[in-house]
Amino acid sequence: MKKKIISIILIILILQYFCTFVFAENSITNEITNNIANGNSLEQQKQEVEDKIDETNGKLEYLQTELSATMIRVQEIEDKVLAYESDVQELGTQMENLQTSIDDATQKLAIASQSYTEKSDMLAKRLVAMYESGNISYLDVLLNSNNITDFISRYYILEEIAEYDSILIKQVEEEKKNIETTKQKLENEQAEIKIVKAKLEQTSIVLNNMKTLQQSYVDDLTDAEKVLQEQITEYKKEQAEIEAKILAANSTDVNIQYTGGEMLWPVAISGTAITSTYGVREHPIQGVVKEHTGIDIGNTPMGSPVVAAADGIVTYAGWLGGYGNCVMINHGDGVVTLYGHGNKILTELNAEVKQGDVIMEVGSTGNSTGPHLHFEVRINGTITNPLNYVKIPN
Repeated sequence: MKKKIISIILIILILQYFCTFVFAENSITNEITNNIANGNSLEQQKQEVEDKIDETNGKLEYLQTELSATMIRVQEIEDKVLAYESDVQELGTQMENLQTSIDDATQKLAIASQSYTEKSDMLAKRLVAMYESGNISYLDVLLNSNNITDFISRYYILEEIAEYDSILIKQVEEEKKNIETTKQKLENEQAEIKIVKAKLEQTSIVLNNMKTLQQSYVDDLTDAEKVLQEQITEYKKEQAEIEAKILAANSTDVNIQYTGGEMLWPVAISGTAITSTYGVREHPIQGVVKEHTGIDIGNTPMGSPVVAAADGIVTYAGWLGGYGNCVMINHGDGVVTLYGHGNKILTELNAEVKQGDVIMEVGSTGNSTGPHLHFEVRINGTITNPLNYVKIPN
């Protein structure tokens, strides 16, 4: 009986939360409509919508301890579904690239084969002509000259014929080698695309089976949990997109070497403090709240200067989902720093920055409850504890 009462209370709380969210969403929609009428910029409207989404994602946490075992199981399976979907997308892209390369190699092979045939026929005709001329040598031709002018003329003609024959023979040999190389490349890629296609088919089958299994659990959820499940799914997809953008910025090739040594504290004012440390935050819903990928630096008034922790090149400068206004700097050798929640970005993409250069203002954009800087250090795309690279100032 007690368990039933708790369940009823939980459902009431969930419904109350989502009613509040719906009303808030309607309010936001009306506000955006008014903003358009008042001529506010699209960027402002976008920021307002994203702020509301981030706020909603944060509110999901208050129900975490009351979620059913079925809901948790749905999330565990969904993590696998999203992973398989990523694999399917990657294999599909790999297949497309291979097919493009195969088509290109096939076209080159056809052109090379035609050129090889034409030059081989030409060379064969030259050999036949030489054979049919009998035992007449170049020396005979020269000795039969009528005068010195005729001799010189015949000499240069014979020299050009000999050079032409030599070039023709080399061209035939080179094109034959190119054809063999292209054929081998084509065969290798055709064999590889068969393997990738088989993996894609197998992964797609597993993905469909996982979705069927997940749906069987979803069917057992309450209506309120189903709504919550959809929101969590969108949250996870957003996080995956953000990670993809971060990896893309990390993989940018820059002509710079990381010199090592201690990085500069990224907020250039006194009295700052770490308000949230690096590390895992436990949560029963897999993926809704991941490990904290950096440190949050608080006691920072709005507009405080954010500086480059080390020399480098800016590989990202713009809005990045929950990070809000974000800057990423590639320091070379796989070392990248990330600065999030900025009020205003004061640098630009591909800019070369020196240690201590101001790149941003402290703000509270994205998934943030107040002015602070989120600071990350990534090594070859992998997050690491920033305190291994910076020290809290005295």
